[in-house]
Amino acid sequence: MDGSVECTAPEGAVVEQKQNEIAPWQHTGLVLAMLALMATCGARYPPTFILAHLSRNTTYLCQMSVTWLLTGVTIAGLYHRRQFLSDAFGRGRVRILRDIGGGFLVYLGGLGTTVVLAVVLFVLHHPTHKNVAAVALAPHAATELPLWILMSLTAGVCEEFVFRGYLQQQFRRWFGRTWVAVVLSSLIFALMHIYEGSSAVIGIGGLGLFYGLVAVRRGNLRQVMVAHFFQDALTGVLLFLHH
Repeated sequence: MDGSVECTAPEGAVVEQKQNEIAPWQHTGLVLAMLALMATCGARYPPTFILAHLSRNTTYLCQMSVTWLLTGVTIAGLYHRRQFLSDAFGRGRVRILRDIGGGFLVYLGGLGTTVVLAVVLFVLHHPTHKNVAAVALAPHAATELPLWILMSLTAGVCEEFVFRGYLQQQFRRWFGRTWVAVVLSSLIFALMHIYEGSSAVIGIGGLGLFYGLVAVRRGNLRQVMVAHFFQDALTGVLLFLHH
């Protein structure tokens, strides 16, 4: 009987680990390594550099391809894929109009968060500069608007799934504290935009914190996905109209 206990204990430990994690730690390391590579490439080759060699539509297609690749890799490593996807997108009946309306309110809340952070940075005399990367990447012609909208939708769905879905949930399982998970996933999310400058990183970090808290409150990602889409899409449209 003693030998039986010794043989079955490791298997039980593995089962317990799988219950406490949403994916193997090696897989999470791979996702983080991919994000680090993307952030490094973004800082080394910002949109202004890429647009000197590629058209905006081609740039949009490339960014969407990389984002979907990251999302595919993320989904592939999940232990209970169907259950996780169901939880992320919400169980039960989907009310599209309610989610769009709620998502727009979340967008307004996120916008308010970034405005407050901008005021704080101004009071602290933090140097702020025009976001050259965002202006360069925004559509400059009407023919570029459809792909920009599609890229915004891709970012809203995929980035929220990776950061507020996968990473935030995995960190919560690892550290046992929701606030730690929200802060860590938001910090990584902010660093992914380091090519936009320090002010933008702070603002996006605050936005990530807000989205993370909303996701915890709502229990799914639908409304933060909608809000993220509005954030990107409307920013591009406004820059296009201003241009």
